[in-house]
Amino acid sequence: MRKQTFQPVVAALSVAAIALTSACSTDSPRLPEWPSVQRSSSDDLPYGATYVEPDEAPNDGDAAADTNTSVDNTGDEAPFGSIKPDTRDPKERVPHIMRRGRLVVGVAQSLNRLGFRDPVSGDVAGFEVDLAREIARDIFGDPNRIEFRYVESRERAEALKTGDVDIVVRTMSPTLSRQSKLEFSIPYLRVHSRLLVLSDSNIESFDDLHNKTVCVTRDSTSAVRVKQYDVGRLLLAQAWTDCLMAMQRFQADAIYTDDAILTGLRAQDPYTTLVADAPETSYYSVAISPPGFPKNTTGLVMQVNSTLERIRRDGTWKNLYDTWLADYLGSASSLPIKYRTEEETKELNKIRRRAASGNAE
Repeated sequence: MRKQTFQPVVAALSVAAIALTSACSTDSPRLPEWPSVQRSSSDDLPYGATYVEPDEAPNDGDAAADTNTSVDNTGDEAPFGSIKPDTRDPKERVPHIMRRGRLVVGVAQSLNRLGFRDPVSGDVAGFEVDLAREIARDIFGDPNRIEFRYVESRERAEALKTGDVDIVVRTMSPTLSRQSKLEFSIPYLRVHSRLLVLSDSNIESFDDLHNKTVCVTRDSTSAVRVKQYDVGRLLLAQAWTDCLMAMQRFQADAIYTDDAILTGLRAQDPYTTLVADAPETSYYSVAISPPGFPKNTTGLVMQVNSTLERIRRDGTWKNLYDTWLADYLGSASSLPIKYRTEEETKELNKIRRRAASGNAE
């Protein structure tokens, strides 16, 4: 009975197989071909990105709106030093932050290794994030008494001016033009300018940028420094991840900025490589509103500098560097400590008054 039950089915399958074989032998349909990827720059640019000639790029973005020509806004003139800490404790230095119960910090959310949202945990992480936690630790005795707010590079100065954040720890290099409107801590990271390119680009040095498109972000010191090279044109983007997207779409040939930022981008695309190494050195510092704008922040500057001094002494800074950056940037280099004199403070205050007067006109 079991044989009789299955024989018709087997027979039917055999007939179907013969029919299918016959159909295939007569029609022989071709398999569809996968579309080939074309190197085309016709796709839309990332939101807010624009092509400009090198001489059309703004000077130091945070000072580009300054109408007072006595303030250097090229990023070339060296800034003054920071404010040396005194012997007061956090309750005396930052009473308004102590009363609030938390430190409000502006950080990046898309700079890999520096400040980014961890895709697994959803938490904000990175070298600059952990550094901010150390500042909170020294104020409250608890590194988690902190509130992070995401700021883009073009929003850093405004976030401080409006009081949305207490400090900004987001790849900000002190320049005299920025110091005319902001206060800065001593440095927490030394960086060098380099290029990120596609591995098969044939770009190996800054001399290869002739007739090439280089991407930088608006309101960055990189947009100022790139002008020293013979560049075909610039692509001004809103964020460094937009530069990476543009280069992947062949809308830019290279990305120019600090190695700390570029290594994070490189980690996201295995088909990119770092080339060239500019001789100039720059530093990242914590940015703070200057005293009186909108509140007296001298104590906060001192508090931040106290933490930066402490983490250098006790090895915390090196541990953070080794955790987040050493694999990409190599061994850590020493950082300078420069505090300004009373005479330099008076001179800086004059510059700030002239800048404020010029912007008010």
